[in-house]
Amino acid sequence: MATAVRQVHTQEQAGLRLGARLRWQGGTYRVLVLQGAEVQLGCLDEQGADARALVEAVVGADDFVLLDADLQELEREQMTDTSRLSLLSEADSMLVRDWERHLREIDDGLPPDADEGAVPRPGYDPHLFTVRQRLAVKAAEMKTLGFKHASAGTIERRRRAYQARGVFGLIREIVPGSPWGRTDERVVKLLLAEVKAGLGESDGDASRLYDRLQAAVQREYKAEYDQLMVSRATFYRLLKRLDVSVDALHWPTDRRLDEANGAVPPYTPTIARRLGEQVQIDSTGLDVIAVGDDGRPVQVELTAAIDVASRTIIGAMIVPKVPGRGPRGRRLGGRATRSFDAVLMLAQALAPMPARPGWSPQALAEHSEMPYADLVACDPRMAGAAARPVIRPRMVVVDHGKIFNSEHFDDVCRMLHVKVRPARERTATDKAIIESTFNAIKRRFSQHVAGYTGSDLRRRGKHVTDGPLWSLNELQDLLNEWIALDWQQKPHDGLRSPFLPGLTISPNRMYATLVAAEGHVPLTLTPHENRKLLPFQHLKVTDKGVRIGNRTYNSEALQEYKGKHTGIAGQGKRWQIRYSPYAPRFVWLWDHTKDDWVEAEFIHQRLIGDDWTEWTWEQATLHVLEDGGHKDEQRRIAREVSALRERARRGPDVPRPRVPQLFTGPALDLDVPVADPYEGIPDPDPATVVRAPALTMAAEHILHAARPAPPPAPDDLETETERDFEPADAGQPVDTGGRVQEPARAHRTGVMSLRGGAAEVFGITQPPAPRPAPSPGAGEPGDEEDDGGES
Repeated sequence: MATAVRQVHTQEQAGLRLGARLRWQGGTYRVLVLQGAEVQLGCLDEQGADARALVEAVVGADDFVLLDADLQELEREQMTDTSRLSLLSEADSMLVRDWERHLREIDDGLPPDADEGAVPRPGYDPHLFTVRQRLAVKAAEMKTLGFKHASAGTIERRRRAYQARGVFGLIREIVPGSPWGRTDERVVKLLLAEVKAGLGESDGDASRLYDRLQAAVQREYKAEYDQLMVSRATFYRLLKRLDVSVDALHWPTDRRLDEANGAVPPYTPTIARRLGEQVQIDSTGLDVIAVGDDGRPVQVELTAAIDVASRTIIGAMIVPKVPGRGPRGRRLGGRATRSFDAVLMLAQALAPMPARPGWSPQALAEHSEMPYADLVACDPRMAGAAARPVIRPRMVVVDHGKIFNSEHFDDVCRMLHVKVRPARERTATDKAIIESTFNAIKRRFSQHVAGYTGSDLRRRGKHVTDGPLWSLNELQDLLNEWIALDWQQKPHDGLRSPFLPGLTISPNRMYATLVAAEGHVPLTLTPHENRKLLPFQHLKVTDKGVRIGNRTYNSEALQEYKGKHTGIAGQGKRWQIRYSPYAPRFVWLWDHTKDDWVEAEFIHQRLIGDDWTEWTWEQATLHVLEDGGHKDEQRRIAREVSALRERARRGPDVPRPRVPQLFTGPALDLDVPVADPYEGIPDPDPATVVRAPALTMAAEHILHAARPAPPPAPDDLETETERDFEPADAGQPVDTGGRVQEPARAHRTGVMSLRGGAAEVFGITQPPAPRPAPSPGAGEPGDEEDDGGES
């Protein structure tokens, strides 16, 4: 009995009825008999034969499909979907239910809520009236009830949609609009395109976006602009429906780009089951200031590589990050992560990290969870190494930076049999592990180091550079110790024990688990092979040797290749010269005919006498250029390198207190016209210049200090008038040491002689005021003397 019921349901769901046409097993058939679990099929093909089979075998076949009268495929009936009703408003849901009740009455003759034993209403009995007649009666009834858009054609269209897709089809027919309202879909597409196009532009508000939408609609649909373009209020409602935040338009550009290119749910973690199966590499600012090779504070940049399977940091490089100076293409002094730094980091990953003196004993491999005894037996270099595993990368995931797209990095990866897979542009989820690692390093390491600056200028502390700072090498040593002591030995949230999934384990414990399953084969590179990892240039050997940048290298062994052909087509006499940016004292010529290296030293190394780097040389070159020198003055630059190394040993200079100056504003270049006082006066003619007469006496006799007059004797008092007109030595010559001086002239009124003191001259030009005559009988002789003395 259960089988019969199930068979009836199968036939109904598949639409298998008497007279139905179908395609089955490559043939075309018509249903002749349905009897229980079997069906009798009549073949419609000329060469075919009738068939008899189980209903389940026919309906369950891969090529089963129903056909119409023209033998064209019909859409298979779907299960009635009522879940969309919960998303409608109460009014729309009631409208859909009313339409469903009317449509079922047309097909069945009775509404779904009819009582048992009820008979069809007049005009709806399927046995007495055709479908067209029932549609006409229903259209008249619904028009009377106040339904809009209820013509016979509309009812028939919605009846077919209901039969094909159930309530879902009826919802699409009855409920107007779309998720974005009544706005045309073409306008929505243009709006989304404008939002996407403005991600990389400067921030702006929604009014600019509305203006651009107007221009786009006018450009694409000029004839339909009035019908398509929405009002400003509708535009803001549309942004809300599309989940476009107006505040997000004011976000910084990088934040808007990151938000648009972020991960799309569902989120899936990056999975790697083998050591080195996937290694992610990237660079970031370390948020720390250190002392550079020239003794000055510099920002630093970190480039790291992490193994996804064990979360082990297999390599980390710290380099200075300073901007260069000079025009583009000839900029000097700049420094950041370069391709050689990334190559050197890969070389670190292939060798054990030696422990440094002064490190904590817990940072050694022999005191960690690593299988130390087995590793030393496999690789003797592990003796005394730090607690950081050696993992050989099989594939590295990098971004689109220049250092990872360089020819040098690609050649080294090819030589080490490492595959390089670039991540998608602006898709941080492709390198999510390394990005999360950088955040952890800044939180657990950088903020505890002297010289920590914070993530940006708004978070930087005051006077950071005035405190103690680590040098670049010391900072690198601190990071290496922290990786071995903290990162590798603390439980990681992304690592679970394969035996106890609820237990969080450390990267070293995960490495011990995985290396026990697949083993470890060390890759030992000899010095001969390590030099092949260095960057190179093809140069010709001359009498002066070879020149790399603005440095010259030479040696007796190198001179043997002067004018010698390489034997390689296209290279001529240009040999491959390798050099190390971290130790540019030597360069090596590779003789491919002997597979041997020829060493040459910098010709002015004796002037430096110490280890130096290419960045130090560039800084010294920049100083020489600023002093008016030339970049080819190698001897002078070498002395400057030595001075910079000495400065680095002393440390930063003690800052001198600066005296604040009064701010007077910027100096203005004002061209104020000044009248020429000699304008209009002709130049003098030397022939017409009259010679000045010579003086008849020496100048010292004309301008000299007057002799002080002797005080008058009390017995021989003279009146003031007599002294003026009769000098004491009048008419008598004066002996002046062998020279007879003429008698002094009288100082009379109107005679402006300069022979005398200033008091005499002013006494002549400004005579004293007349004194009033004394009254008779007033005062004594002694009083007259006192008055004369005061005057």
